[in-house]
Amino acid sequence: MWKTSSGDSGEVQLAGGDKWTFGRSGGAEEPTVGVDDPLVSRAALVIRDAGPGPVVFRGQRDNGAQVALVSVIGSRRWIDEGTAGNLTAEENRVELTLGDKVLVTVDVEFQDRGTVVQRQAL
Repeated sequence: MWKTSSGDSGEVQLAGGDKWTFGRSGGAEEPTVGVDDPLVSRAALVIRDAGPGPVVFRGQRDNGAQVALVSVIGSRRWIDEGTAGNLTAEENRVELTLGDKVLVTVDVEFQDRGTVVQRQAL
């Protein structure tokens, strides 16, 4: 489930390598939430169904932006530009902040499927 600072919100279900993207409008085919802000990258955030849990890729360029994986107790793990982080049962919220404004919040619910090695052992 996602919610933008402008009040838009929605829900998307991903499976089998699908991805969801937040960023400047660009006509992407995957489920995309577009924003018309020149400071936001085209693929500022990408969440992909993968491995034991979803992966968040930060495509947002620096220019004052921060991307955090937020835990259920409120702690934050920051994702650097051009890197990715795995969501977990404890860290299941993503926030993209530009300046002091949270542009988008994404709450992700998923079933932990175990690592590839764990799934192959079954």
